[in-house]
Amino acid sequence: MAEFGKFTDQELLIEKVSFEPEAKHVVLYESGDSYFKYGGIHTDYFYRYKVLTDESSDFGDFRISFYRGDNLFEQVSQVKAQVSYLDGNSRKNIRLGNEAIKEVDLGDGYFEIRIAFPQVKRGSILEFSYKKVSKMLSLLDGWGFQGEYPSLYSSYRFKAPSFFQYQMIIQGKRLAEATKVSERSNSYSWILRDIPSLPIEPFVGSLIDYQERVDGYLFSSEYYKEEELESSEIFYASWDQVATEILLIDDYRSYQYKTGPNSLLADLDFSDSTQEGQAKKIFDYVSTSYKSIESRWLEPIYPLPRMVELKRGNSFDKNLLLNYLFRMHGIDSYLIMINERGKGRSQLIEKPYIFQFHSAILKAEIEGKQVFLDASDSIMPYGLIPVRKLVPRGFFMEKGNGRLDKLSINHRSGTINQLIFEVDEGGNFFIRTTERYTDYAALKWDENYSGLSQEILIKQDRYKDFELIDFEVLNQIKEKRMLTVNYRKPFGSLEDKVIALEPFTNSIFFKNIFTQNERILPVEFDYPNYESYNVIIPIPIGYELEDYPESGSITIPSKGVKFSFQISTEADEIKINSRIELSQSLFPVEEYSDLKFIMESIADKYSQPIILKKK
Repeated sequence: MAEFGKFTDQELLIEKVSFEPEAKHVVLYESGDSYFKYGGIHTDYFYRYKVLTDESSDFGDFRISFYRGDNLFEQVSQVKAQVSYLDGNSRKNIRLGNEAIKEVDLGDGYFEIRIAFPQVKRGSILEFSYKKVSKMLSLLDGWGFQGEYPSLYSSYRFKAPSFFQYQMIIQGKRLAEATKVSERSNSYSWILRDIPSLPIEPFVGSLIDYQERVDGYLFSSEYYKEEELESSEIFYASWDQVATEILLIDDYRSYQYKTGPNSLLADLDFSDSTQEGQAKKIFDYVSTSYKSIESRWLEPIYPLPRMVELKRGNSFDKNLLLNYLFRMHGIDSYLIMINERGKGRSQLIEKPYIFQFHSAILKAEIEGKQVFLDASDSIMPYGLIPVRKLVPRGFFMEKGNGRLDKLSINHRSGTINQLIFEVDEGGNFFIRTTERYTDYAALKWDENYSGLSQEILIKQDRYKDFELIDFEVLNQIKEKRMLTVNYRKPFGSLEDKVIALEPFTNSIFFKNIFTQNERILPVEFDYPNYESYNVIIPIPIGYELEDYPESGSITIPSKGVKFSFQISTEADEIKINSRIELSQSLFPVEEYSDLKFIMESIADKYSQPIILKKK
């Protein structure tokens, strides 16, 4: 490990990163060393950065997050930090004290060490180190060799006792080639040099998916050869065995429905003429009657009787209660563990390892249809789960058939816009607009805009600089998975000799969302969606149609994006029907040029005004 204040000639002289010359900051050296000692897994961290620019007002503050909980689950100690900076032609050092290194309580057992460096300017070298001790023996924090800044040197080492066997997950060809491992697979090390920063691009999923990175988890507490694992007695032999063992935990077992007149909540009336109607009543009851608690544990916080008494719980408590009530009323269902977006890798580890998951949802069979539900979110309507849980696969905890399997959430998310151009008695033009949002698009509008005053609303991107008249919102998300917005907008009068109409200014595709010539990472939208416009423009008496965009349609080769634009013109009216359909959410890098071209074409079409001119 490097020592504070002892720099190599290269570190002192470097002014530009050869493989990333535009970089403003560089990691000179970073290392992590994980090993077993009294109290858990100890990891010693060391970081050294250099400032290469005078524009560093946003650099120099570092945060170390950890979860202490009630039982010192994680602890951070021995924090040291120092800055070496240029003062004229000489270099000076400042060792940071308590005023610059502070611990902050974030609540719910979470803490953060915050380091604020002084003298952050061109030529400054910032370095800090600390120790972290974790009682989570089953899971390593891992090491990302690639991050926000380019790195000249990055190393990670992990050593476990010989009676432990860890499954290491190595991401990146160069990293795989750099792996050094002991004969008994209990000691690993990696060193990489000249590592480019992760690219900053729009519409990217989890950056961890693309990072040169190593993670690990405890696979066995005894040593087994690979071919012996399936026949062994260890916990992680198969996904079905994991599900079986988890469902035998006392708190899980308390949610198993047992027939009888004294069953908990048996007096609640959810009667309905259809099974789906009954399921919706049960879902609404659990979703709205019990408070949701954030929790990092992959199990219920309370046994069923206590949860019902307190009327609160985490995603496992609430979805297990939903499962309990479903089974009470003859609806087949079971729990699914989910790895939420933004909290780790989107691709699941194939071998049994539950700590890659974060929360739960429920799968039910209702009137012959698969339905996925999440009762932990009181805003979520029946039949949808939160966007952060829209992942390709999950851990299906079906009794006797525990497995990784695909999730298939049925939704039609998008926006239908109806615009009618009108002229009032005073000769003023208005656009009467109806925006109808469905499924996840409705939830997104509700999250972004509901509750905002009209003064604040017109400062938001979608309604920027609009004068909104008769503005109203009809929120039917819970009942119909739909939200409707109505308003009128003035834009001119009959006194104008030329009227330029732009019906599509509030479309998310009005401007090209892809401006890069080249793309490094895949493009990922939150979900497949659509946007359609139905526009009616009466031509006022005394005016004639001067110019307008032509009809046309375009589809990319993969059929992942389709665009149709149809315009019809008559003596007294113009009609436009336009539709954009994104039938997939993930587009590989190879399709970027096609995606960029069609988005440019849409933006070009939408930006062409319809011109009316006085005769």
